Amino acid sequence: MKMNPLMLCILFCIAYSCKQAPTITEPHKEKQTPIHVSTDEGKKWNVFGVQITGKILSTDTEGEYAVIVTETPPQGGPPKHIHAHEDELFYILTGKYTFFCGDKTIYAQKGDFIRLPKGIPHNFINTDSITGITMNTITPGGFENFFEQVATLSKGEKLSKKTIDSLATEYGVTFVKK
Repeated sequence: MKMNPLMLCILFCIAYSCKQAPTITEPHKEKQTPIHVSTDEGKKWNVFGVQITGKILSTDTEGEYAVIVTETPPQGGPPKHIHAHEDELFYILTGKYTFFCGDKTIYAQKGDFIRLPKGIPHNFINTDSITGITMNTITPGGFENFFEQVATLSKGEKLSKKTIDSLATEYGVTFVKK
């Protein structure tokens, strides 16, 4: 039996409309509230010689992400490490950096964007002669608490390797020997 095109179109529309529509959940009020952090505002930590300012904390985003600004001195940067839980996204505001992620070397400068996925050894070095500044998003959020703990425990003093390794383990981070 041959169906006319109009009947075929009607049957298709009926079948399509019977499909269950995706469930859309109501957004949480916290997510619907704008967040404004002025230039000089934010939680400040000094970790491994890098000045870190927490602009949007995981407590502001129900744990989804955190946004920090890092000021890295020339030739500064963190030791090589692996995150078990977090991806890190970097936007270079000033300076020149070399990122090492797995077997890749990435040369980055102002305006460049870099994603360092969880589970892959990585680090970076500010290769410029000036302090470099990056804006980083860490997802999921919560890792900014590591910076808080390191800064609080160190109080300007160098922490022992054992203390740093213990804190890192608590946050799912492993430091890798070069």
